Amino acid sequence: MNNKYVSNLAFIDLLFNLILGFIFLFLIAFMLINKPTETGKIDPKAEFLIVMYWQDEHIGDIDLWVDTPDGLVNYVSPNMGSVHLDKDDLGIRNDWYTDSSGQRKYVYINREIVSLRSFVPGEYIVNAHYYGAQSPKSYGTGMIESGPANVTVEVIQLNPFYIVSTRQHTLTEVGMEKTFVRFNMNSTGAVSNVNYLPKQMVRSYVSGNQGGM
Repeated sequence: MNNKYVSNLAFIDLLFNLILGFIFLFLIAFMLINKPTETGKIDPKAEFLIVMYWQDEHIGDIDLWVDTPDGLVNYVSPNMGSVHLDKDDLGIRNDWYTDSSGQRKYVYINREIVSLRSFVPGEYIVNAHYYGAQSPKSYGTGMIESGPANVTVEVIQLNPFYIVSTRQHTLTEVGMEKTFVRFNMNSTGAVSNVNYLPKQMVRSYVSGNQGGM
């Protein structure tokens, strides 16, 4: 048989049709892929933040206490209803991490934050308590501030943004407690009756728990 009369058109047509078939099947499979559901997504929404901070190079342990309509929020009870303490900042004792070389690195930020995630009507009272202080030599950091702590507490409404209160007080010694602000909230989040009348929380809490702090 003379090869000049042989044609490859049939084979080429078959190969082209197979490729089209694979492309068609791929498109059908792609369209049938379901979008992943997001039912497990967590939305950490907050309506108010209560932020307490003191000198970054201070090694004292200052605690934020918030008396809420649902109960008392502190380092012992960090979650009460929709009010949450994000971290119990112990000063220098838990402000560090270990880097890739195994060296301890310190983050000189002293801050505690309480978030209010819904509008629970009632009175809120915000206190700071000077829990304790450590010697700078205990950690070899060269830090020298272990005496009075200059504490600032801010109450911030987020939606819309509004600073309800900003107050600063100096806690001069271990055991000192100070009321920074009191306010009332209604079911829509409106704040009223902002005042600074003092209330001691720590002593009554310790008495009620038989000194189990």
